[in-house]
Amino acid sequence: MIFPRAVLLALAGTSVWISVSGEKVWPDAKTDYLEYLLYEQTGGFSSIGIAGFVTNCFGIGNATEGESFGAEWLRNAYHDMATADVVAGTGGMDASIVYEMDRPENVGHAFPETLATFVGLASTRSSLADLFALATIFAVGACSNGTMIIPLRQGRLDAREAGPPGVPEPQEDLASHTAAFARQGFNATEMIALVACGHTIGGVHGVDFPEIAPFVDNGNPLDEHTISFDSTPHFFENRVATEFVGNTSQNPLVSGPNVTTRSDERIFNSDGGVTIGRMAASNDYFVSTCTTLLERMINTVPKEVVLSDPIDFYPVKPRFVHTEVNINGTMTFAGTVRIESGLLTSTNSQVRLHVAGQNGQICSRSTPCSVANGVLNQRGQATCVYTTCPATFSFFDFSLNIPVEQGLSSFTIEIIDGDTGASVIYDNGGNGFPVEETLQPQYELSTQSNFFTSDSSGHVFSNQQLNITVAVLNAEQFNNVTAIFYRPKNAGVLQGGWNLEPVELTLSHKVELSNYTLYTLSYTYTADAIGAHPFDLVATGPGGRISNEFIEWTNFRFVPHVE
Repeated sequence: MIFPRAVLLALAGTSVWISVSGEKVWPDAKTDYLEYLLYEQTGGFSSIGIAGFVTNCFGIGNATEGESFGAEWLRNAYHDMATADVVAGTGGMDASIVYEMDRPENVGHAFPETLATFVGLASTRSSLADLFALATIFAVGACSNGTMIIPLRQGRLDAREAGPPGVPEPQEDLASHTAAFARQGFNATEMIALVACGHTIGGVHGVDFPEIAPFVDNGNPLDEHTISFDSTPHFFENRVATEFVGNTSQNPLVSGPNVTTRSDERIFNSDGGVTIGRMAASNDYFVSTCTTLLERMINTVPKEVVLSDPIDFYPVKPRFVHTEVNINGTMTFAGTVRIESGLLTSTNSQVRLHVAGQNGQICSRSTPCSVANGVLNQRGQATCVYTTCPATFSFFDFSLNIPVEQGLSSFTIEIIDGDTGASVIYDNGGNGFPVEETLQPQYELSTQSNFFTSDSSGHVFSNQQLNITVAVLNAEQFNNVTAIFYRPKNAGVLQGGWNLEPVELTLSHKVELSNYTLYTLSYTYTADAIGAHPFDLVATGPGGRISNEFIEWTNFRFVPHVE
């Protein structure tokens, strides 16, 4: 519904009403999950913290032993993209690397480790290919301490099989490298620059390429015997270029003992040293060039793929908004609101939530359905793992009781400056932030648990059991209430699509003093390392079809398992 402006201005008093044409409107099923992963890197409401794996570039790798997760994630992306044929419109960033790890061009644990890190996040709303692009953005951001911010676009599709071999190998000649990069969409000058960009962090692992980085075994099985590309292998800047131009390079692909594998030397000198010299002369030019080329790299996709616009953050975004139906004729409306910290103009800023009932009436501050006590930073702040961050966020919890007969349709967020009293109201593009009250999990009545089983051969299986209660408004309008669970067709990889498993819920009873009816379901998921994909709820019948989609298991509380 669209709120009458006169009513809202009367409610807000001196408030400024923010309703900008073209602003980012919540929710957006295509990009909301990736927006969460991209911007809530650490801290906050429920950050997964995956970006923390590349903190300081090497992250959870071992810098002493020569392992850098930042370099691994960047290498994974180029090797995945390298199957591209831009003229034919095939290959590119499509996660085909998952099927290509046994090739000589893909030696090393960068690929299985990157897969293992991100596979658990793959879903119907986040392809592995999109996640590998996200990994590149995290790596470059962390390794440059935020001086390089690459936009993320959504829409990459996962390949169902291996692509053609495509990664140039060090022993190949210059003509082969030039042809391979041209097939991928990069001319000879861009090839020089992209190689420099890719080789400003990390190095060559002697355990994988002893003919390029020979070593003497020191008895330490963790030592990768890595020779770095430059003297700052964990920082993204132009040192790889300055050291090459200054003839001080330690890059084994420039000055290694095997002349045949000095591929970087051949590439950097292929235009007489003009391009690498320009990159050495200006770090700003180096960073700008690399930002542009790496963005092009992760956006190289098959011709049938249409990428979204860059994913921007929501200045104000609801998080885990839900309703619980009570037995006294009320419903509890609760959740968390994420607010970009720059909107909080005072340390005493207040956040107020104004709801609209199903009849469109907006509750005022004096009514029971208004909350005026947003608790700043109750859940901390979400930020980046690097210093220069596009945005940081503060989180506000709310919980209020609303008469069932009033119902809910939407809400707005008001931010009040604690020093001046000035306020701004955010209305999600004019329609308010929508609330789905017709088909709602009842989190207070639902639980999940873990337990283990084994087969006759002794193989142990981890199981998740979900015991869920769902409230359905005006249930007589629906013949069927179903949960749809997602299982990967290719278990353990999450490529090849998803098998949908519909399971009908059982009618339980009607809630007193309301038009809600409760349905229940007990469902067991035999988990692997990937975990359970979010599920959907669907109700169908004479009243039409309604759905509540992408409900995350992590929102349900754990209890000890009972047989």
